[in-house]
Amino acid sequence: MNQKDLVAVPTLAQEVYTRIRESIMNGDLSPGEKISIRKMAERYGVSTMPVREALNKLQSEGFVHFERRSIYVSKLSAKDLIEIFQIRINLEKMAMEWSYPNIGEKEIDELTKMVKEMDLHIHAPIEWNVLNKQFHTKIYSYSHSKPMLEMLNAVWGRVDPYMNIYSTSSYYLSLSQKEHYQVIDLMKNKEIDSLLALTTHHIQKTCDAVLDKLP
Repeated sequence: MNQKDLVAVPTLAQEVYTRIRESIMNGDLSPGEKISIRKMAERYGVSTMPVREALNKLQSEGFVHFERRSIYVSKLSAKDLIEIFQIRINLEKMAMEWSYPNIGEKEIDELTKMVKEMDLHIHAPIEWNVLNKQFHTKIYSYSHSKPMLEMLNAVWGRVDPYMNIYSTSSYYLSLSQKEHYQVIDLMKNKEIDSLLALTTHHIQKTCDAVLDKLP
């Protein structure tokens, strides 16, 4: 059998890593929350070894940190959040520039349908937040750049737990929806400078809203 034909099966540690990372990103595990290796092992029906391996990987990515004999979900400072959102602004402006030339009528229709779907979840913040990420990912997928999407996903992952803070306000969700429609109109009208300015404003507004609600 040719080794190239073999289907790779995720290791237990990789599967546990994925589950814990998702729990952090969707807010099931809150910033600053203590993690018990034993309880995680019981939760996923595995031994403690794959949990330790998963947490070591999450530590290297900044999602958790070890403090003496305890493990905590990383809690970002206001300074950290400001810096990460500044990185987001620069990355997403570049991603928008790369995606923009590849967006035509078909892509505009796809994006419009996604924003209309988000309208239906305006009073369901968690569901809206998932759709919001899918919308922005869709835009930047038109860049046809795998490295760009990987970098954006890593940066988004650092602030995803805090997006639940932002998305609890129906006022901010309504404002974001208005801006999403503006993004589509600017794409349709080929107004790249205004599009990049709105991208900056959109991300900065989110940053300010999160900072305002931090304890």
